[in-house]
Amino acid sequence: MSDVRDFFALIWLTLINPELMARRIMLRSYDRGTLWMGVALVSILSVLLVLLAGFVSPVVLPLGVNPMAYGLIMACVLIILAMALYLTGLMLGGKATFPHAFAAVIWLEMTALCVRSVQAVVSIVSPSAAGLLSIVGLVALLRVLVTFVNETQRFESQSRALATIVIAIVGISFGFGFFLTVIGVSAQLEI
Repeated sequence: MSDVRDFFALIWLTLINPELMARRIMLRSYDRGTLWMGVALVSILSVLLVLLAGFVSPVVLPLGVNPMAYGLIMACVLIILAMALYLTGLMLGGKATFPHAFAAVIWLEMTALCVRSVQAVVSIVSPSAAGLLSIVGLVALLRVLVTFVNETQRFESQSRALATIVIAIVGISFGFGFFLTVIGVSAQLEI
C-alpha cells in the first residue's frame, strides 16, 4: 500500500512542482531494459484505460484499430516524441541525454494516464465537470511537458523549451506526412 501511495505522491508532485520531479528523473540512470518496459507499461495501460472507458460509454479506438495495434501505435508515438524532443533540444543548444529525455516522456505519459483516469471517473458523475477538468488537465500537462524539456535539456529559459516542443511537433507532422505520401496514403476530399 505504501508503494501505491508513493506512486500517487509522485504524480501529484509532477503536477504541482514539475521542476522538482524533472530533477528527480535526471538524478537516476536508466538502462535500455527499464526504458523499454516503461514504454510497454504505459502503452498497455493506455489501451486498458480506453477499454475500461468503453464500459461506461462506447469508445472507438483512434483510426479504428484493434487494442493491440493501438498499444503499438502508442509506443511508437512515445518513442518518436522522445527522439524528436531530444534531437531538437540538442540542435537548440540543449545538453540532454536520450535516456533522461525518454524517461521524462514516459513519466509524462504516466501522469497523463492518471489525469485521464480521474477525468473518466468524474465524467460518470458530472460530464460538465469532466469537461472543465479536461481543460485544467491539458494546461497542467502542457506545463509539465515544457518544464520537463527545459530541465532535461538544461535550458536557461522555458521559451527555448517551448520552441523545442513546437519545432519537434512540426517536424514529426512533416515526417508523418512524408511517410504517408511515400506509402501511398493520400487525403481524400469530398466536394
